[in-house]
Amino acid sequence: MNNNMNNINIKKPVIVIGVCGSVAAVEDVKLIRELRRQNFDVYAVMSKNAKNIVGKDAVEWASEHNVVDKISGSVEHVYFCGVNGIADLLLICPCTANTISKIACGIDDTSVTTFATTALGSKKKIVIVPAMHISMYHNPFVAENVEKLKKQGVKFIEKFEENKVKFPDIDEIVRIVKEETLDSEQCKI
Repeated sequence: MNNNMNNINIKKPVIVIGVCGSVAAVEDVKLIRELRRQNFDVYAVMSKNAKNIVGKDAVEWASEHNVVDKISGSVEHVYFCGVNGIADLLLICPCTANTISKIACGIDDTSVTTFATTALGSKKKIVIVPAMHISMYHNPFVAENVEKLKKQGVKFIEKFEENKVKFPDIDEIVRIVKEETLDSEQCKI
């Protein structure tokens, strides 16, 4: 038996975080840093509206990877979330009512929705963290779209407070990400 630890290949679980245009996006820099501390390899995809709220440079600093902010000929969405993609989980955090409804209706017109469309079609795990006013979340069409996604196996992390669906505690998000990636083949030695 070889005791040389250099022969062991341990791959970190890969998380793709989709950042949407909610003011809660300012929390993602801290979330990404904490996920990295917990031994996840984190990549970010940002919508155009997200970049109006949190700087692309800050997200790149947090993840230590280039941010995907548009789909190019490199087909990043397939590389990460395709059938043989390297992502263990797509975490859309924060997720707006607009993005939830687009994903549920198969509308694919932002970098984040393109990743989600690809992940759904590839049966990748998806976790959505909604952030919006409660009246938006309770809109019957948005509520119907949330239920459609849940029936497809998409997990939601919801925190209701002060008439809003708020960004949960970072520790709660990290705990659920760990639970969702535990059975991933890429988490094993």
